[in-house]
This record gives sequence, C-alpha cells and structure tokens, in this order.
Amino acid sequence: MSLTVPKRASVLSLVASAMLLAGAHAFERFGGLAPCLLCLDQREVHWTAATVALGLLVLAQMGARRAVAAGLGGLALIYLFSAGLAGYHAGVEWDFWPGPAGCAAGNAPAAFTPDQLIAGLSAPGSGPACSEAAWRLFGISMAGYNALISLVLAGLTAGACAVFARGMGLDARHVAA
Repeated sequence: MSLTVPKRASVLSLVASAMLLAGAHAFERFGGLAPCLLCLDQREVHWTAATVALGLLVLAQMGARRAVAAGLGGLALIYLFSAGLAGYHAGVEWDFWPGPAGCAAGNAPAAFTPDQLIAGLSAPGSGPACSEAAWRLFGISMAGYNALISLVLAGLTAGACAVFARGMGLDARHVAA
C-alpha cells in the first residue's frame, strides 16, 4: 500500500497544530490575551502533536511502514488527549466544574519587588483565571474550538491509521508489535 494516506494525514495534522499554535500566539501577542495555565498546557499538546507528525513524515520518507502505522495511532491518542484537556478547560469556563487550584487569578499587587516577582512565577494565580474565557465566537471559546478541532484530528488520524494498517494486511495486534 502506498504511503499517501499517512503522509496526507501527517501533513494535515502538522499544519492544523501549527495553525492552532499560531492563532493562540497571535491572540496573545497582537490581541493582548494572556494565556491561563490550561491554555499553556493545551499548547504543549499541540507542540507534541506537530513534532510527532513531522517525525511521521520522516519515517514515511524512510519507508518505515509499521512505525508510521503505529505513529498514526499514537497521534490519534495525542489528539484525543488534546480534546479531553480542551473540553475540560471549556467546562471550567462554563462553571461545569472547578479548575485546578493553580488556575485561579490572584489579587496581585500593583508593583512587585524582584523577590515577589520571582516567587510569583511559580505561585498559583500568577496568570489569568482559567474560568474566564478571554474570547468567544458564536458562544464557543478558544478552548471549545480546540476541543472540536482536536476531536476531528483524532478521528482523521485514527481513520488514516486503520486504513493504512488494513492496506498493509495488519490489524491492531500487529501494529503494536
């Protein structure tokens, strides 16, 4: 079977994660929307997904078919985790459940001493509250859109993994071996 399916899925994953990261950084840099701790965690997941997708393109170029099939499955799991994390964050924004303790914005003083600044870097409440959606479009926050997009990417990469593995005559037991 040709490596076209996994290459396309990897390129789409790489581009999608890169665009999500670029959008998040643009909202921060140009829109002045500081990320909360959960936002930063979601970025880390997409950096991981982009790195794995890039690695899959290299493996596909080398012809490492089993590694590519397994990597697509791994990429699907990364996107499922991303959808779960983003869905959790969206639920925190809608007050469905509380966020982590380190995600609450504290009452920061107007001016910091150098010692307070250093201590505050690792203290809870050093960023905006995770429960406050900084931006919404059609009632959906950035975390909500990330959850939806990540879920679509999980389905795409899982489907590509299944199609590619089946075309190689493999099933799930053989991919993991």
